[in-house]
Amino acid sequence: MFEDEIAKLAVEPPRRLESLPGLRLRGSIPKAAIILPLFFIAFFVMMPLSIMHADPAMRLAMGPTQSVQGRVISNTTATACRGEASHRVTYSFSAPSGREYRGSTTLCEESPYYSVSPGEAIEVRYLKNEPTLSALASERQQEPPPLALFFFMPFFFLALFGAMFWPSIRELLRARRLFKNGRLAVGKVIFVKKRATGFWPGMPFNSASEVYITFSAAGEPKREGVAACQNDWLVNQLTPGTDVHVAYSDDKSAKVALLEAYVR
Repeated sequence: MFEDEIAKLAVEPPRRLESLPGLRLRGSIPKAAIILPLFFIAFFVMMPLSIMHADPAMRLAMGPTQSVQGRVISNTTATACRGEASHRVTYSFSAPSGREYRGSTTLCEESPYYSVSPGEAIEVRYLKNEPTLSALASERQQEPPPLALFFFMPFFFLALFGAMFWPSIRELLRARRLFKNGRLAVGKVIFVKKRATGFWPGMPFNSASEVYITFSAAGEPKREGVAACQNDWLVNQLTPGTDVHVAYSDDKSAKVALLEAYVR
């Protein structure tokens, strides 16, 4: 099987990986299988960013701010602070552009601005690029979100979904190493066993087979090896006794590379 293509391979290592197109790294994972992980990664990255953008208090806590002196316009009774006494303070301030802005906040009794009167001076902190978002400077600021957690979230999902792709990538890396630096031999198929390489049912990279092969090089006793094969068409051709070509190492490892699986 594929004798003409395999006959062109160099007998002695090191061999050029380009000799077998199937050994290309970019072909180790089907493109369709990447769509779902990319969707989840993008979703969990954009979700906290959209929440942060929609929450004025969070934007004020995280963005560049500036403090100016403002004036109290009114101080009225409000209902807040879990049913306890509270006031609604409305204030005004001017940005460096000269334009006047207004803001309001609800204060509980422990606030230093709880009893301010109209006309009193207060310190106001506002968002530089959007002065309509403001707060009293001495009021307790909302704690900024844990940015480090948001930063590491994509890596968490990369690790999660990476476990789905790693078996295929590991097999390809092993095959590349064996083909480049190992020895070549002709063997015969003993039997083929179906196995799963992922934990996401129905995905195209979830199906693989283990091909058990007996082979021997000149002057060596027979050995048995196991090669991974994700080509279902090829697996259907590998009946017991079929001649195949393998790349193997001298360290007596049971893992070998089935060259027919990487001809295309």
